[in-house]
Amino acid sequence: MITNILYILLAIVILGLIITVHEFGHYLVGRLCGIGIVEFSVGFGPRLIGWKRKGIQYSLRAVPLGGYCAFVGEDERNDDPRAMNNQPVWKHFLTVLAGPFMNFVLAFVACAVMLNGFMLAETFPVIDQVFDGMPAQEAGMLPGDRIVEVEGVEISNDGAGVNRMVSAIKATEPGSPVRMVIERNGERIDLELKTVAVLDEETGASHGQIGISFSGRTFTLGESLRYAGGYMVTTTQSMLNALRGLFFHGEGLKEVTGTVGIIAVVSELARDGLYEVLWLIFIISLNLGIVNLLPLPALDGGRLVFLIVEAVRRKPIPPEKEGMVHGIGLALVFGLFILLTFHDIFRLVTGGGVKGLM
Repeated sequence: MITNILYILLAIVILGLIITVHEFGHYLVGRLCGIGIVEFSVGFGPRLIGWKRKGIQYSLRAVPLGGYCAFVGEDERNDDPRAMNNQPVWKHFLTVLAGPFMNFVLAFVACAVMLNGFMLAETFPVIDQVFDGMPAQEAGMLPGDRIVEVEGVEISNDGAGVNRMVSAIKATEPGSPVRMVIERNGERIDLELKTVAVLDEETGASHGQIGISFSGRTFTLGESLRYAGGYMVTTTQSMLNALRGLFFHGEGLKEVTGTVGIIAVVSELARDGLYEVLWLIFIISLNLGIVNLLPLPALDGGRLVFLIVEAVRRKPIPPEKEGMVHGIGLALVFGLFILLTFHDIFRLVTGGGVKGLM
């Protein structure tokens, strides 16, 4: 029970961190642009502690699910020269854009750390682990053995050799004998073992396996930084396709979750270790950045649309009118939040689980 509570608290902290990073982006660029800031808060609700420095109120509040950065003249007219309504469009635009941008930065960092610390850049036909009760163990294979030949085909000591070996084993009928040659301490040993059928959960098909995993190397720091961007692009494309299907065809509507559902997913996967935590930070932060750029009221994307219109018209839109539009959007978002919360709780209580992240 205590362990479950701790993982739920960890999930809340992770979610709060991701949203706080978003708000810190607004705060940082706003300050650099000379825009007045009323308050920067970590969390919502009653203030637990707070202090004031250079006219800015800093607060730590009771509900750690995010935070906010309140600017002078954000949704109303203000004669203060530092007020947002008195700033050039480009300063206002950069300040709004900085929130989603920081989410992309956080996602990039999490992805690079995953690649550098956990994901294999290259595998070798050298045994890393032998699984209990599988043919490899029965044949006497040991960690450190290098596979040099399968069915008379030489196996090169690289990723291509691993692929060639895996393909040869999968091509055999389960239960059929496979002849292999391994190298151990400079000595070559001939082996013959039979494969067993193992179900591939992704394809649903069965294929032969012998029960080993391969050694490999993780990405270098340079490789991690280089490939993290491409991985983000690929993941972003998948997310945009999912959003397109959701908005225009209702695809995946039943799997959409709110804050409670996300916390449930995070608290469950966080038990599996640091890799899963990094993966969740990557996915949620990237998702938050993308969703916030959607051209909808109350979101950063909606504010950017108003700024683009203002730049084209060369005339500011009255803050009161823009504030009213965003207020309506905020009310709709809050209503959606309540709906998704009840939906998440219902699924958790009835044992339906939470399958998606939005």
